[in-house]
Parts: sequence; structure tokens; C-alpha cells
Amino acid sequence: MNESAEPIEAMEWLLDRFEDDADVAYAEVGAVSQAKTDLVVTADDPRDELTFDETGVWCRVFADGAADYRYTTSLDEEALTDVADRAVRGGKFLAQSDPARFDRFTTHRAVHGGWAADRIDDVSPETKRSIVEAGLSAADNLDVERQWANYTDAHVEETAATTTGSTVRTTLDRASMKYTLTIRGGPTVRRHAGSTRGAAFLDELPDVFEAAADDARALSRAAAADAPTGETTVALSPQAAGQLFAFLSRYLEADTYEMGLSPYDVGDELGPESLSIADTVRAGSWAARGYDAELRPTTPVQLVEDGTVTRRLHNTATGAEADVFPAGNAVHSLGFGEAPRIHARHLEIEPGDTTRAALRDGADVLVERFAEPWLRDELERVQRSGVMPASALYARDIDEKFDDRPDRGCAEFPVAEGYRLRGGERSGRVEGISLVYDPETLRRVTAIGGVRDTVTGVDGKHKSQIPYAVTAPGLRLRGALRAAQ
Repeated sequence: MNESAEPIEAMEWLLDRFEDDADVAYAEVGAVSQAKTDLVVTADDPRDELTFDETGVWCRVFADGAADYRYTTSLDEEALTDVADRAVRGGKFLAQSDPARFDRFTTHRAVHGGWAADRIDDVSPETKRSIVEAGLSAADNLDVERQWANYTDAHVEETAATTTGSTVRTTLDRASMKYTLTIRGGPTVRRHAGSTRGAAFLDELPDVFEAAADDARALSRAAAADAPTGETTVALSPQAAGQLFAFLSRYLEADTYEMGLSPYDVGDELGPESLSIADTVRAGSWAARGYDAELRPTTPVQLVEDGTVTRRLHNTATGAEADVFPAGNAVHSLGFGEAPRIHARHLEIEPGDTTRAALRDGADVLVERFAEPWLRDELERVQRSGVMPASALYARDIDEKFDDRPDRGCAEFPVAEGYRLRGGERSGRVEGISLVYDPETLRRVTAIGGVRDTVTGVDGKHKSQIPYAVTAPGLRLRGALRAAQ
């Protein structure tokens, strides 16, 4: 094999290498070709612009029951040999106490063409930049201290195969934008938007900028108000509720449970009987893919029904342990540089029948958006942000080293955009407070809204950057507010 080898040739070379290795129980290998754009645009001038093509191969290798994950853009034989050797050694050296089990009989052979009618890389970088620049003008009549937008996209063509005979080819057009708008002497508004609809995503961007500017305008015009603390009735917008449910879903991941970090078990009461949550694969969603990193077809999973936890999120190994068929929840990290993780894809929360006005009636505070939550349990903070092997069952070895922790599943959600309510109407902007979350918070939900909206974002899990989306209704609940740390 030479320096110019195609990624599929490199994938096949690695597969042969792993199939001939007696130490390898099982391996997955993927060949990736990407056309990528990365733009950073400010109110003055474009600050950065980068377009490039990237080819590479990734592999997840199980040796002695444990796994190691690698990705390389060097496709010559010497580099691939080094990657293969490191992957095998990495799995063996983990000394995982419980070896993983694998499905050696189910074989997937499929092609998934993605959800884009028009490829995102067919649009010129100049056009993308001009759309983002035009979007920034939505804030022209505001006293802006700082605003910037980071737009990224990638057209991805991937072929993946396993040593048990599965082969899947997929195409993905994924694009996203992070936007930050700071009013001079006032609030900061942050937004994330993402899609796998290809060039159609560009048509959505003007509305994202306009909505963010409108929210910044409303916040800056509202006078500062004293926020109540202690037990309070709080109304959450669909966006804030979506952020809360995205956080909750972390505790329904099988590896988080195996690590002893989840306060919820299957069969536990999570919320009111009107609460139902499913993890779905909505066509064109920011977090949607037809097949996951284990080449499993992505299918819906009912996580909560009538307020009760009915299932956790699994990959193949944890599903085998729990006697549950995996639904494609081994989610690739953005960019393939880090290991896939068990994660939700697109959460769908069933709407209720309460109007927006009725949700606010009797509430003291309206939360439009939260900032990133702060975990109270130190071990949970360390484990969530730290490096973890690519084998979910390694989590058990972590759990066995620590005693029960009373603060597991507890967090504080700083209010990033919120209002004091009087008589159901906004009477001022609130700042410097957090909503206290504990395992019983959702049991104190008193109403679920009838109108839903979608939030998107990126969740950091063990150094992997995982895309997520949530479609949720607004909520009203009794919760504790405290001064933010």
C-alpha cells in the first residue's frame, strides 16, 4: 500500500489484519471521506475561513474483552500497522474485569443515502459566508458589544465493515452554527442550530439570527428584577425544558448506569403519568444517522412511558448483558477523532394540553434558556469530562472502586435567559439564579405544554463530542431556586 491509498483500501487492509490476529475477538473499521467548511464571522470582517478535504480510517478493536478506538488520516501501510498494533495493545492492557459479548450471527448489509436533497459542499464558501454575514445584520439596531458566528459543515461518505461480516455505506451532510450576541452592559444570547438536511440548512439561518436578535432585544429592554429563591413555581419554555431533558437522558445511558452514576433504574417513577419520552431518528435532524458506529440500524426507543422509566440506552455489548436488542445508540463523535459513545439522538417528549398562558399562570419565574449545568457530585464531574475506554462495560470497574454517592444525579442549572412573572406576564429580567435539579425534580411537574420546539447542541462525554437534539413542550414545576455559584 502506498501514500495515496484510498480509504476503502486502508479499511480492507485493517480488516484483514484484525481477522488474522488471534488476540482480536471483534473489530469495526470505517473508511471516511469528508469535504469540510469552517467559517468564523464577526460583525466587522470574516475572522477565519477554511475549506478542505479529509480522508481517514477509524477502528474499534476488542482484544481480551476490552476495546480501543483509533482514527488516522495517514493511510500508508506503516501508519496503519502502527494504528492496528496500538489498538490491539490498548484493548489488552485495559484489564477489563468483565469481557464483552458480541453478536456473531446478525449481519447488516445496507446503503443509506442520508437526508439531503442537495449536497452541502455544492454550495460555495462565498455563498455560505454571505448568508452568515447577512444574518449578523439582524442585530444592527442593537447596542452590540460583541457578536460572532461559527459555521461548520461536512459532506461525509463512509463505508464501514466488521470482522463478523457486516458492511454499511452511508452519506451524511451535517451543518451547524454557533452564534453569540452580547449587548453592551446587558445580556448575552447564545444559540446552536444544526441539521443533516444538506444545503436546505442555509435557508434556516436567517430565522435563527432574527430570533436571537429578538430575544436579546427583549432581555435588554427588561429592567433587572429581584428573583425569588427557595421553593418556587417555575415555568420552562420548550427550549429550557429541552435542555433539562437532554441532561436527564445522560442518566438513561447504560454505561452511566453501570458506572454507578445514575439515580434511575428501569421501573422507577420519573415524572407524572402524562410524561413520555422516546429517543427517535427524525429525518434531517442534527443528530440523525441511518446506522450507528456499530453498524446497527437506528430505530426508536421508548425510554419513559406514563412517567415510568421503561428502558435504558444501549450499545451492542450492554444490550447483550441486559438481553435487549440494540437500537443504534453507539453514536459517532463529531469528526471521528474520538470514540463513539452510548447516547441519545433525538429525544421526543410527548406534548400535553396546557396553553402557554396557562403554563405561566401562577408561576413566579419564566426560564427561556439555561446555561450549562453544574454537577454537584465530584466523581460524576470527573468521569463525565475525563477519558474513558471505548468499551462501555469498563464502567463497571469504575463503580466497584467507589461507595454510594448521595449527590449523584444532582445539578444546578444557571438561568441564562429568564424573567420575573407577575400575573403570568413578564415584569423584569432575572439574573444570577439557578434551578436546583435532583432525581425527583420531574415528579414535581404540574403541567405540560401543548406546543413544542426543538433545541440542538453538542454534549461532551469522555472527550467525545456527541450531537443531540430534543423536541419538547414547555413545563411548569415546583422547584428550588438559589443564587448561582
